Amino acid sequence: MHTPTSSRAPQHAVPPSSTQPRQARSPAARLSAAALGAALALGAAPAAAQWIVPGDQLRVSYGPVAWHFSQSPEHADYNHLVGLELLTQRWTVWGAARSQIGFALFDNSFGQFSQYVYVGQEWDLMKLAGGDLVVNATFGLLHGYKDPYADKIPFNRFGVAPVIIPSLAWRYGRFSAFASVLGANGFLFGGSWTFDLPR
Repeated sequence: MHTPTSSRAPQHAVPPSSTQPRQARSPAARLSAAALGAALALGAAPAAAQWIVPGDQLRVSYGPVAWHFSQSPEHADYNHLVGLELLTQRWTVWGAARSQIGFALFDNSFGQFSQYVYVGQEWDLMKLAGGDLVVNATFGLLHGYKDPYADKIPFNRFGVAPVIIPSLAWRYGRFSAFASVLGANGFLFGGSWTFDLPR
């Protein structure tokens, strides 16, 4: 991904019945969980499905914090987004250079643990400062916005909402720095590293 933010988690975010504070999930723990999930999914896929073909890559992303157009004391200080996605030249549309299939784990703007599962398309725009300017757009399902913040994203029925997240990135070799647009709320900033998958 280049998708799917930033101050203190409100005290009432913890269910009234709970007397223990919610334990923060470290980025390392999220990365381990994401890597395990990806390994299980790819390992379980039948060979005939051709999930991995020569030229496919795996991109690991980390976005520590989001910037909001309208700041609020309810916003979480950090979001610690960790994402994994498959990059492939298959299944491209509208002249895209590659397609994306991925998921991300993060704390939303209000400190609630959230998940985003998506597909996307990515385009190489131009050369810039020794690297490449890249834009992509992902579409998927976002889960995690719960009361009292369930109405902070549109179409959030049963705790799951469809979202589209466009991103702009500068890629230099295997490293990319990106900014993702979070609707009318703000931007998420982060970086990523791309790995070649075994052929």
